[in-house]
Amino acid sequence: MKKTMSFVVTLLLTTTTMAQVAMSRTLTIKEGNQAKFMELAAKKTKKFNGKKGQPAYYTFSIETGPDAGKLWRVQVAQEMAEFDTVDTVGNQYWMETVGNLHTTANTQHWWYNKEMSYVANPQDLNPLSRMIFYTIKSNGGEKFWRFRERVAKTMKEANLPFAMNVWNCGSGCNGNVVLVSFSHKGYGDQFKKNTEDFPKMVEKYNALYGEEAYKEDNEGLNAALEMLWGRRIIHMKFLPELSSPPNMNN
Repeated sequence: MKKTMSFVVTLLLTTTTMAQVAMSRTLTIKEGNQAKFMELAAKKTKKFNGKKGQPAYYTFSIETGPDAGKLWRVQVAQEMAEFDTVDTVGNQYWMETVGNLHTTANTQHWWYNKEMSYVANPQDLNPLSRMIFYTIKSNGGEKFWRFRERVAKTMKEANLPFAMNVWNCGSGCNGNVVLVSFSHKGYGDQFKKNTEDFPKMVEKYNALYGEEAYKEDNEGLNAALEMLWGRRIIHMKFLPELSSPPNMNN
């Protein structure tokens, strides 16, 4: 696949016609059923989630953290009202083929925060996502969003090759949760961006907002987070065989 996914190849990912809302679930495949589940889930996705007008799903393998080895399956849409329409036939097929091969947990709703996001090259394929889940204090919004807004504007001003998508949790999360996803071609690409492009971003940030502005604003963001669970970082990899075609319903 050479195009980006509507929601998530640069995941939650990247495209100029990005979906506006998403519903995510964490799937745990029962021991010994990995190959069978992957085969049958791919068939279901191709049959019921592969054509325009059908529900769009995108699936990722969780690579790090306590849920490593599980899957993150995400249904995306342009508005929440689309989730009112239940794909009875497709869901029944899913339950009959893979329902007894896995368990589902942690359903969450997300909405895309376009103003805080920045994607330099929407047509790039970036299957690796480094996701940062922030939990903001009830009184921390101002400092948190000032930093995130300035980062997005700085990346755009400097024309840096980042793919950064920001999603707000609307339901199912503990506290005020925001997901900031950085997408990469692989771990080598991530290292290159962190060592070569990130310092350029900091330099441009300080040029725009004042000497030491990045350090001060980043400290403000840290102070805005819950102390014990304010930042959680995990990596995920995109699974095209368990996902809808790119931009299917756009």
